[in-house]
Amino acid sequence: MRKFLAILIFALPLWAGNLLEIIALAQSAKLESLKEFNKNDYINANKSKRLNLSLDGRYTFIPDELKGGYMTKAGSITAKVEYLIFDGGASEAADKILDHKGVAKIYKDEELMNLTAFQVAKVYFNAIALNSLINLETKFTDAFAKAASENEFWFEYGWIDKAEFDAINFTLDKKRAELDELGLKLAELNSRINLLSNGEIGFNPGSKIMMPDFSKDEFSAKLGAMEQEKYIKEQENEKQKSKFAPKIYLKDTQSVNNNSFKKGERTAAQMAEAYADANKPRVEFEWKLPDSLSLSKQSQAKRIEEQKAALGLSDEENRIIARLKDIKATIESLNARLNLQSLKQDKLDSSFNDLLGSYLDGEIKYEEFLFVSEKNFSDRANFILDGDLLELNKLEYFFECARKINEVVIE
Repeated sequence: MRKFLAILIFALPLWAGNLLEIIALAQSAKLESLKEFNKNDYINANKSKRLNLSLDGRYTFIPDELKGGYMTKAGSITAKVEYLIFDGGASEAADKILDHKGVAKIYKDEELMNLTAFQVAKVYFNAIALNSLINLETKFTDAFAKAASENEFWFEYGWIDKAEFDAINFTLDKKRAELDELGLKLAELNSRINLLSNGEIGFNPGSKIMMPDFSKDEFSAKLGAMEQEKYIKEQENEKQKSKFAPKIYLKDTQSVNNNSFKKGERTAAQMAEAYADANKPRVEFEWKLPDSLSLSKQSQAKRIEEQKAALGLSDEENRIIARLKDIKATIESLNARLNLQSLKQDKLDSSFNDLLGSYLDGEIKYEEFLFVSEKNFSDRANFILDGDLLELNKLEYFFECARKINEVVIE
């Protein structure tokens, strides 16, 4: 297992980041399912129809005994034109619903893509933290292995007691178990990254998330889809109400039959006048009076839906604002703590080397060595974990703002 961990550690170089590459590959799979919608063809194809045209032809054929074949006995061609002049706003509301449903879907698709980037980035930064912890744990494991090796010699000659011999070996076994566990966790994260990237690229720690600018108010585009849904509910209510509004149509029927152009004793002017009289356009008025109880129930149901949409939007706005305030406080606290701790890291590394030397030289007792080394390890591990937590909180801050994760990654 330790040989495997050593290979895994050295397989993760620290000189470059590739988070954007991994995100791009992971999102490409999502994009495949969105291609059809992104053409945006169906939005215009489903517009409500105000103009209706129809053409109807009907002819009867009978055998022609004189000439053979068939001749037309009677028939006509009728063209009907119907245009909805006024419908109480139903058509306009229907068009707006179609348009805003398209916008809402675009918001949701973008949110889905950003969620993919967010999930990938979380795995990436957790893998970086685990990699750093493994390097730290390896250093301490090697140190205790060296101490245990020397103690075996001193214990054999009776120069140290069994309590000290067992305490150092117990700590060594504990460090090795922790190292194995961390290695398995890192291998799991690494395999997830390989799956996300289809094994096309390796994992290179080094990417960061930019620091949010708290002096600016971040607009949360995540609310966009909810705003669109709220608007759609309002338009659906308008559409429902307009069903009971009066409707005005402009209708025209143009019909031509076998007798339409038979002059007979009529003049051309008389023929035209007769045709115009028979085929005049007209305006029709239609008003379906609803049952008052039914109308009241429908209006009440629509009003409740509107109120729910408005309350949901308000609750989401309040949640995001509160969440951003909490994340901002966490980021500022972690950043201040890391700035102080970063100055101590080199000193902690040097202090542990001195501590190990002092113990091996017999200058300090094993109890002090174990206590101080554990404190040293804890301080350095907390620095690594705080750094990881800072990146994750910056990541979540931008995600809550619906800022595209691809735009805030520093390579």
